Amino acid sequence: MKKIWLFAVLCVVIGTRHSFANDGSFYVSGNTLIPLQETSVSLKRELLKFYIEDFDKMRTEVDFEFFNPGAEKKIIVGFVTPPADGDVTEGQHPRIENFTVVVNGETVPFEIKRMKETTFSMDKLKIDGEDFVYYFPVTFRKGTNKIRHTYLFQGGSGIELQRDFDYQITTGKRWANRQIDDFELQIHLDRGIFAVPASFTKNKPANWQIVGDGVITKQTTRWLSDDSPLARMVHLNDGYLLLKEKNFRPTQDIFLGEHNWGAGWVWKMCKTKARCPNDEKSVSIIRYFQVKPDAEPDETKLSELTGDELKIIQNYAYAVRGYNFTDKTLALFYSQFFWYKPNVRLKAEDINLSPEEISFIAQVKKVEDKRKK
Repeated sequence: MKKIWLFAVLCVVIGTRHSFANDGSFYVSGNTLIPLQETSVSLKRELLKFYIEDFDKMRTEVDFEFFNPGAEKKIIVGFVTPPADGDVTEGQHPRIENFTVVVNGETVPFEIKRMKETTFSMDKLKIDGEDFVYYFPVTFRKGTNKIRHTYLFQGGSGIELQRDFDYQITTGKRWANRQIDDFELQIHLDRGIFAVPASFTKNKPANWQIVGDGVITKQTTRWLSDDSPLARMVHLNDGYLLLKEKNFRPTQDIFLGEHNWGAGWVWKMCKTKARCPNDEKSVSIIRYFQVKPDAEPDETKLSELTGDELKIIQNYAYAVRGYNFTDKTLALFYSQFFWYKPNVRLKAEDINLSPEEISFIAQVKKVEDKRKK
């Protein structure tokens, strides 16, 4: 039986979780798409860049460099993603925007169909006919080949998490060299406090570096539950998070997310548990610790806060940018958290707040002004 070679990017959405994957090799036998361990083409280099945009969107740019030692191959490349889930758009086109693919410097046109409308099925991968597939022809020439994907997608959220993003990097081992020879990951975060994997391979901590200004914890914590992977907490005042690996053979996929601090996760933000305000005392103000706050918060709830608490929440936007507080109340409170790294050179007038932050601060000041009357 003749085999048709395929290279696919997979995206799986479970509830409100969104998981994307590295390119992997497949072949079609009959109507079944079967994962394959590639025997000739090697994945020599991968540069993967994530950019958080508009709070819950991730712009992804990934550049692959493959080496084909043999004759030219005709390839079909497919990007498979389930339909949207968890909101009013359920069953419709997934929340992916501006999908592009460039092969060896040329933009490749693609088609989009549901899997049931193609000749392929993915039963063995538990992907059904309602899923969408972006597919396009590629000539995989002898020697070096470069493939670039770009797209924007909306992340997940839930009770435990304000936002989260997942990417399956382990599929990169399905190439002939069973590894990524030269791997670089850049994560361009906003001002949130995120969790990232502590390790991608057994017994080897990930060598995270901060290019710019920020803090990443040395200690590890479980991502969500006792059986979750280990994570490290990170916050950036400026710049991006960097990981470089040679002969990379990951066994752990990428997860990236920010906890819902009002759901009992405040202890993860603290330098030490002993110095951290306990949940009962802090929950009334921690709920307002958001990069994208409610522009029109409940005035009744705000009125229940003390004067110091109002001062604290209206200055969160400055704290996450590294503003050096001279006010003792603010300096003492924010110094409890691992992520607060004051920059003495940063001036208040140089900080650009978002429209939501400006509106939120105005609402807090409105409550303060009423008390003064």
